[in-house]
Amino acid sequence: MANNDLKIGKVATVSGEDAEAETRRLRIATWNMDHWKRNVQQRQDGWTKLRDREIADVALLQECVPPSDIHKTHHAYREIGGSRSWGSAVVSFDPSIEVDEIGTVRSRYSPTKFSMLGTYPGSIIVTRLNLADVGSITCVSVYGLINVYSQTTMLRIVADLIPLFDSPDGQRVILGGDLNVTTANNPQHPEFPRYKAILQAVESLGLENVALTAEKKAPSIENCLCGQADCFHLKTYGNFPGTQFDWLYATPELARRCRMIEVLRDSPFDELSDHSPVVAEFDVPIGVPNRMWEPESIVEEMGIRHGEKVQKVLDELIAWAYTKHGKLSRTYKSVSLNRLPTSTGDEPIIWVQLDLKYPDRIQYTFSVNSRGELVIQFQYMIAPYDTDDAKEKMWAKINKIPNIEIPKKLDGRPSFPLASLAAPAAFEQFIAIFDEFIDHTIEQHVHHQNDD
Repeated sequence: MANNDLKIGKVATVSGEDAEAETRRLRIATWNMDHWKRNVQQRQDGWTKLRDREIADVALLQECVPPSDIHKTHHAYREIGGSRSWGSAVVSFDPSIEVDEIGTVRSRYSPTKFSMLGTYPGSIIVTRLNLADVGSITCVSVYGLINVYSQTTMLRIVADLIPLFDSPDGQRVILGGDLNVTTANNPQHPEFPRYKAILQAVESLGLENVALTAEKKAPSIENCLCGQADCFHLKTYGNFPGTQFDWLYATPELARRCRMIEVLRDSPFDELSDHSPVVAEFDVPIGVPNRMWEPESIVEEMGIRHGEKVQKVLDELIAWAYTKHGKLSRTYKSVSLNRLPTSTGDEPIIWVQLDLKYPDRIQYTFSVNSRGELVIQFQYMIAPYDTDDAKEKMWAKINKIPNIEIPKKLDGRPSFPLASLAAPAAFEQFIAIFDEFIDHTIEQHVHHQNDD
């Protein structure tokens, strides 16, 4: 088991100055275990080494089949199928780190949920590590499946992962695997430009190669075929001089906290697979949970913090937004009410807002904050509710709802307790106001579109 003792390390603050902060050491490995070419004993020996040697807390694995005795809370695995009775996995060897597979994500650009199974299920596995002291970290194991080309597979994998990086789970990501593409070859090779472009596409997701960012870097390939003076390639596959098919990337915050990277090419690994494990060590700050919220989890949290009454009102508001969106979508293709942006961090916040044309413009309506308050977004409203006269009329209607009295802050964001809408009559009055608000906004928007 890798050493996970807490330590004090230098980390950058928001202002850019150095400050002492308590961190957790996290070791992540990626390894193609070469399951299909190994005998039973070699497969067992590979898992024994991962478990018993101080290698990694979490492994991103390809061409593998996890043993049945690894508890379901500590691994996620998918078989590729067909002629491949093995697949990709993320496995935790630290009892304190649980692993959840991420099956779908919600992009910040749409309420639509995107599947994370990918074009070739089993070629990628997307997971969330649950670390109580530092929050969640997303780990992605990638296998560049060769279906005539690994190049086409990798381009599809990058495309499949785009929504992940536009979701809350894309904040802190470590991605690794056997990509089956390499730039550790002759630049004159006809496929070199494609390999380079594919690796750049991986980085375009918002990732950095930790072989470049690690404080302590691993030796690059001696006499690498790339011929570059600043060669950064690691020998992860083959010999004389060998090449790099196995890569580790991280989002910038984690990449900057990579303390070392190494390739384990010594015995017994050279006898257990034709690939060598790549291991990186990160120092992750303690006490930065970076919690990621979705509408469903905010509803649940509101029940925990403020009780069933508040939970029920928020659930009904979200249901109204979805229902209203469904009615609007039958007439207006460029209008939506179901994106429902949410906050990231300790405090859950959800915004109900009208997106106009994907959204070129946003009509703000109201939000619900972590204190269980509903906030009227007067400050940011656009036409036809951008005048004091229109806002005042709306303010007066809201204040006629029983048990609601908000201050006349027409350029601000007045609020009231969400529980005030628990009575069905009060809820219906409130919804009627915003049904009209949205309809009038769309009328204004469509009129301007026609003028254009």
